[in-house]
Amino acid sequence: MTELTSSELNPFQQDQNIQPQIQKADHPLSPEGRFGRLSYLAWLFIISMIYTCLLGISVALGLFAFFNSAERSIEALFNSFLGLSAIALIVVSIVAMFVAMICITIRRLHDLNKSGWLCLIFLIPLVGTIFSIYVMAAKGTEGENKYGIKRPTEQTEKVIGSLYLILMIVYLLVMIPLMFNMQSMMSNLEQAQLQEQAMMSEGEPEELTDEQLAAYLEQAESESEELAYADGESVGISENADSSAEDAAIAAAEASVE
Repeated sequence: MTELTSSELNPFQQDQNIQPQIQKADHPLSPEGRFGRLSYLAWLFIISMIYTCLLGISVALGLFAFFNSAERSIEALFNSFLGLSAIALIVVSIVAMFVAMICITIRRLHDLNKSGWLCLIFLIPLVGTIFSIYVMAAKGTEGENKYGIKRPTEQTEKVIGSLYLILMIVYLLVMIPLMFNMQSMMSNLEQAQLQEQAMMSEGEPEELTDEQLAAYLEQAESESEELAYADGESVGISENADSSAEDAAIAAAEASVE
């Protein structure tokens, strides 16, 4: 007759060799784990809104401290409690947003089965913009990858992520035509300014150089001398005519007397 073990005698007793698996709590702002597309967009929107609110509060505090100071200068912000609080809030907001963005981007890269160190690509101009579009739009790996199992997207994240996606599409549809219109308006304004400058340059007299001015003065002096000489000759001729007329009158008077 075989002996029964303790586990067989009590089937409800757990084996001591089997350790219960404790599932870690999935914190959204933790760099561990994975993020789907809508989860990433949702937390991107949430972080942006929180940062915008904190930035607005800090700017309001800074303006209040600025206008309440007697000097009304930038130095007054560093000498008041409200000014220092506004500056500290701005610094904390920027650092917190930067860290949170890195964490959710790392999780999104994990969902693509890629290393989180690829976040450094965002520092490259233009390439970082293209890479950000890829991170937002690329589909994650199905099932489990080397960074863990696929994280299910919560219903709240689906709603917020979809809303953020719609807002981005509307923003692009509005801003792209506006940018082209602004460029055409700027080009038209530049053409109008060039035409106005051309018209003004045609209407204004050209500036003379020193050599041209000296030649012009010499010509004016010579013309004035010629005019003076001509006036002198005309005066001499008129005087001779007057003297001859007087002589003729005297001769006629003497003839009549005789």
